[in-house]
Amino acid sequence: MSRVLERTGQSVRSTDLYDRGYGEAGVDFLAPLWSSDNIVTNPPYHCAEGFVASGIKHARRKFALLLRLAFLEGANRANTIFAQSPPSRVWVFSERITFYPSGVARKGSGTTAYAWFVWDKQAPGRTELKWFKPGYKARCDDNSSVAF
Repeated sequence: MSRVLERTGQSVRSTDLYDRGYGEAGVDFLAPLWSSDNIVTNPPYHCAEGFVASGIKHARRKFALLLRLAFLEGANRANTIFAQSPPSRVWVFSERITFYPSGVARKGSGTTAYAWFVWDKQAPGRTELKWFKPGYKARCDDNSSVAF
């Protein structure tokens, strides 16, 4: 994600808890000592609720998480995240996406539905549900960008 944003001329700070060969290693997103105008990330699913709390606190404008669409489910999240700080927009992928490891040939379609969950501090207090139009997957292969 960082490389695509950089190619569009965006200023990017890339961090990770572990050294994966890109960005600044050793940064715990759940306890950052910094803030940013916008934050975009794909958290480990089991930490997603903590990432929401941290992102809302540390993003000055927008915060976007790439999560399984199933994140919308669950009584606990309904009573906490979605009741207290609902996302401004949920962008659902109309086509299943697959995350391939580097160097692996792309083939087939994914089995998991994903969406971008976006918290926008300048948006009204209701959640908009939107869909990426079919054909998005092919455009992503061409390194296109999308505004949230």
